[in-house]
Amino acid sequence: MLEQTVEVMKTAADGIWVRAVESASCGVCAGQGCSSRRIAELFQRKPRLFRVDCDLSLSPGDRVIVGIADGSVLKSALRVYGLPLAGMLIGALTAQALQPGDGAALAGLVAGGALGLLLARGGRIARPQVLRRETKTVLHHSTKGLSR
Repeated sequence: MLEQTVEVMKTAADGIWVRAVESASCGVCAGQGCSSRRIAELFQRKPRLFRVDCDLSLSPGDRVIVGIADGSVLKSALRVYGLPLAGMLIGALTAQALQPGDGAALAGLVAGGALGLLLARGGRIARPQVLRRETKTVLHHSTKGLSR
């Protein structure tokens, strides 16, 4: 399961609206900030909010861990991008086989893409779910082995 820390932005009757919390650094560059992150910050848009189903009593500002099932991102991407693309290719090839010419191929491409989009819109969407509240981990220093 893929997990992400999020911050609750607002609550609603149909769930909560959350924003992903990014870590300061990935640890590879020891917190100095890598060039990839700096470049990404140049093109960053305002944070997006996502609706998540939740049974917990939460308020804005709370941090929780949400998860989404393994493979659901790939399945969603294939459905959203793969079905329209396959429809376009099948439509263009079918139209070209029935009526040779660029006009027929273009019409088949558009019709197949539209059908693929309609098929992609149907179906069940895998939604993230709240797994647990974020807990602050406190490091305890052990005095075992220290002599006075």
